[in-house]
Amino acid sequence: MSLGQFETGWGWEAQIRQYARKKYRQDLEGLRSLDPGLLARLLGGEVLEGRPYASIKWVLRVKPFRPLELYLLFDYDGDHGADLRVFYARKSLIVPTEDAYVFAWDYLAIVARYGRGSFPLEAAGPGKKWLPFRDFAAALSGPLENVSLGPRRDLLLMASPEVVEVAVRRLDSGVYQATPDGWEIVWPLLGDLLYRLQVSSGELQIAFDDHGARKYAPELLISFAWLYLNALLRECRQVDPALPRLSRYL
Repeated sequence: MSLGQFETGWGWEAQIRQYARKKYRQDLEGLRSLDPGLLARLLGGEVLEGRPYASIKWVLRVKPFRPLELYLLFDYDGDHGADLRVFYARKSLIVPTEDAYVFAWDYLAIVARYGRGSFPLEAAGPGKKWLPFRDFAAALSGPLENVSLGPRRDLLLMASPEVVEVAVRRLDSGVYQATPDGWEIVWPLLGDLLYRLQVSSGELQIAFDDHGARKYAPELLISFAWLYLNALLRECRQVDPALPRLSRYL
């Protein structure tokens, strides 16, 4: 199913199609010569067997967290050129439309960068050290953290460690660990990018592995941080309905 089948999703779907057919069309041409298996590993996904029709060259599946699943279909024919279609498993419908759209936008932007050669298609994994976001993107840290965290920070600090741990298990993604003065969660965002959300002494901090922090733009990193924080908060409210509601979805 497409993004258009989500609630009020047709406008978001039109934007994704415009990005693929206009903004990134030339970049997507470069995917023809790339190894889809390696690309899938760098995205943290897998190549699926079978193609829905002849012009589809490959299908990748990525599963950020339960229940969200996205399918990236690379389409190429001589008359219409390159295209990347994004579809979702039907169970993904419970994810808010805006979040589903941002995931599609992020993956499309990353794939386009591989297509045009901005990102080299070579095997890589996350770095060994953590870099707090504010340490390597000081100019953007304030406004971006305010947008991505904002009232979410206060709500998450209200959730007990037990609630957060269960929420992570429900997402079936990420590793929760208690610490002497709080807790932390580490999520594999991509094959070569890790994200750490940490509460320590009543303060919430976000960090990324040093390889991913250097490779990916700060705007992309904070976008992923926002998406995973939203997912965590939704599950926290499922575990503890007494937590305050920030919006219809949080």
